[in-house]
Amino acid sequence: MMSTQRYLPAYVEIADDIRHRISSGALSGGDKIPSERELCEQWHVSTITARKAIESLRAEGLVYGVRGRGTFVRKGQPLRRIAPQRYWRPHSKATYKHEAETAGRTVAVEHSVTSVKAPAEVAERLGLADGDQVKQITYLIRMDDQPVSASVCWEPLAITGGTDIEDPHQGPHAGSGIVPRFDSIGYRVDRVKEILTIRMPDPEEASTLDIPPGVPVVEIQQTFTSDGTPVETADIVFPADRYTLEYDMEIR
Repeated sequence: MMSTQRYLPAYVEIADDIRHRISSGALSGGDKIPSERELCEQWHVSTITARKAIESLRAEGLVYGVRGRGTFVRKGQPLRRIAPQRYWRPHSKATYKHEAETAGRTVAVEHSVTSVKAPAEVAERLGLADGDQVKQITYLIRMDDQPVSASVCWEPLAITGGTDIEDPHQGPHAGSGIVPRFDSIGYRVDRVKEILTIRMPDPEEASTLDIPPGVPVVEIQQTFTSDGTPVETADIVFPADRYTLEYDMEIR
């Protein structure tokens, strides 16, 4: 008589066990799961099998890795990105800091700042001549060690050059949001235009942002203006599973 017992590979059993612990609440968002070595000892399996179990959970988007620290359960509640309130003047901090505090998460930012000639598309967005100088700022933002967004911003040096806000991470307004920064030099930012595109990530984005297979990204092309003058434009990319987009706008 043929047996009806279904054989499961060891890595599937291990992944099922951890998945159940997550769904039951035994493991919560931010908790560390057993390491490969610990799984090998607990389940009497090879390193390859333990690694395959963890990789399958990462592919499902249930866990994420932090180099040198281990693998952690993803927080199920996405961050809230509320427009247009995120730009209101009472928010003196950078918007990502405000969002992290609201969600009770710690934030870490990698950034680099350099002066470059404006690429043609950037020059067009900022109303500049091709090749005019801009300050280029790149960001990789993590919350609770998980990457949540990557972006590149450009600001015309014809406006910011020689002022206290030329470098957004130095001087008296370091770490402030765009609205109070430009207020301080007499440019009252009064409008933001955002164009959203949903697409699949390229390999570099998938690696940098730790995006599971099948998860798209939201790409935002963003431009701020002051009395019709563009003062900053940016390209922002974040995985669609990290944020909830909320729009609460007045109907005129």
